[in-house]
Amino acid sequence: MAELSEQFIDRIYEASFAPEKWSLLLEDLAKAIDGMGGCLFTVVRGASAYVASQSMAPHLDAFMRDGWTELNTRSARAIALGHPGFLTDLDVYSAAELETEPIYRGFLRPRGMGWGAGLYIPLATGDILAFGLERSTDSGPLESRYMEALERLRPHIVRAATISAQLGLEKTRAGADMLETLGLPAAILGGQGQLLVCNRQMEGLIPDVIRDGSARIQIADKKADAQLEAALAAFALGNGRGSAQSFPIADRDRRTSAVVHLLPAKGAALDIFSRIHSVLVVIPLSASNAPPAKMLQAMFDFTPSEARIAAALAEGRSIDAIGEDFGIARETVRSHLRSIFAKSGVSKQSALVRLLLSVTLPGASS
Repeated sequence: MAELSEQFIDRIYEASFAPEKWSLLLEDLAKAIDGMGGCLFTVVRGASAYVASQSMAPHLDAFMRDGWTELNTRSARAIALGHPGFLTDLDVYSAAELETEPIYRGFLRPRGMGWGAGLYIPLATGDILAFGLERSTDSGPLESRYMEALERLRPHIVRAATISAQLGLEKTRAGADMLETLGLPAAILGGQGQLLVCNRQMEGLIPDVIRDGSARIQIADKKADAQLEAALAAFALGNGRGSAQSFPIADRDRRTSAVVHLLPAKGAALDIFSRIHSVLVVIPLSASNAPPAKMLQAMFDFTPSEARIAAALAEGRSIDAIGEDFGIARETVRSHLRSIFAKSGVSKQSALVRLLLSVTLPGASS
């Protein structure tokens, strides 16, 4: 099987500089060993960035979406072995364990999978990259000739993955340079909400306002931190709806002092070599012009009616004036206001107005 190794070496190094080529490479490598497909993913708790061959992509999507990462002991056991080379399922589990292990009984076997080869690569970023090729249940364990061929490819795969990871790290650093142009405190976060890099303005808020926690970035204001935690969890599950998540930060006197915006880095979450997942921006309260209703609707998930009322409040109009101007009852305005409070994370009208007046970036057109 020497020819199997030789025909893929150039393609492996090509993928190291062009990450979009990994998907087809995984597909063709899997076919060469009589497999179904392949995947690359970072081994982390919870959500994981990954790339997969076309045939494996639907299975990986379901694996991540349905919570199998929490039940999967396959990677943890393989990593614990400390073996630098490829491992098969029978290297990690006994035959009896394969019959009872939840990941096999509940996910792999029902999908016609369950035999494969995996390689676990520690990266300089601190992540571990899993390189896996899957085979159908009926095909049985990989034969020794295939394992030997994969072992000949292993040094090239490891080097290529390391190069790709280094390029991803450079992308993160470039993102940090971009943050400086914002003129606002901002930070780039990883998939678990961990602080990767931040600009000098954000550094000035640490640790009084923002805290660089061991697991994820945190906000000193406990209520705002709970909202941040929920927003990060939604992003990890793919439920961020593609819009910024915005909520106020209160100071020690419980007055709204700033607004946090959490924005998803679209597309970056699918790049396993770039750790960029989202961007956190802190906007101090300022006397900005009242933002338009459409902006508020998109930012806070307001209904059109709620957005119009919120914009009117930001302009300084009273509840009675809004009801008269819009031709609706005072209690209807108050009903909308209660929903606006719930969605914006504040409980007082004065705090709401301060929040709404701060959502537009300085210099942005209202």
